[in-house]
Formats: sequence, structure tokens, C-alpha cells
Amino acid sequence: MFQEDSEVRELNTKNLFSKRLNIQQVEEGSELAPKFDAKGLLPVVATDYESGELLMHGYMNSDALGKTITTGQMHYFSRSRNLIWHKGATSGFYQNVIELKIDDDQDAIWAKVEVMGGASCHVGYRTCFYRKINYKNGAVKLEFTDSEKTFDPKEIYGDAPNPTKL
Repeated sequence: MFQEDSEVRELNTKNLFSKRLNIQQVEEGSELAPKFDAKGLLPVVATDYESGELLMHGYMNSDALGKTITTGQMHYFSRSRNLIWHKGATSGFYQNVIELKIDDDQDAIWAKVEVMGGASCHVGYRTCFYRKINYKNGAVKLEFTDSEKTFDPKEIYGDAPNPTKL
């Protein structure tokens, strides 16, 4: 399904994506006709292909989806940095695509990936979903579900700006 060549090249997504013509084509057809939102984005979740563990949620624009399809490695669109982000390019924690799925109306992607280096979160945890929401006695509190980080973000990213924006 994916090209062996990992070089990221400019893509003409018109060659990869079909125009959305009718409900039958979108819901039951074999053509990839993604529906990007008003900002040109699709939500995507990445899970570990072996365990099924949810690793992260992000967004793709048409170029990021095209690069993911043709290179076999995950590319996302960073809303905070307003650019395409090749997951692992800085950290080495690449996400190799095992399988890409699209939902029934083609407006969300599910990526089953092999995580290189064992981590997916820029905070240092294996998964971006490292806390659960607890509600007790009228109060909401976050509880950590991961007790240890997989890596030290300062060692990996140095002085690079944090992608989390307030």
C-alpha cells in the first residue's frame, strides 16, 4: 500500500483523492473522497497496531494525508504551528503506518501504527492520553494513569518551542 521510499515530496492530492459526487460513492464506494472541514482539516487518531492503545489525536490537511499515504509514516497538520509535521522527524519516534482506515462519511481517519522508540507524546509519555478525568463530590480532577515518562523531553527537544499553546 505504501511506497518504500521515505523521501517526502510535493504531492498533487488531486491524483489521490476523488471528488465527492454522491452518498453511494462516499459511503459504499472504493474511491477515497475525504471531507475536510472548513479549515481544510480531518481529525485522526493513532493507535498501537498490536495493543490497540490510543496514542494520540491530531489533524491532517490534504497534504499531510497524501504524505502519510505515499511515505508510510504519519504526517499531521499542526494547528498551533500552522505547518505539516512529520511525526518523529525531531524525536526519532516515528509512527510507521500499518493500516489506515477512514470512517463511513470519510471525515475522520484511524491510523494503526508501529511506534518507533516506544513513545508518541511530546510531554514524554508513551501516549498523549496519560490522565483520566475523575468526578467526585462535585469536583473534577485529573488522575495520572502513567506513572513514568518514556523519555525526557528536554533531552530530545532541547530549547525547541513547546507546541502546546495557551
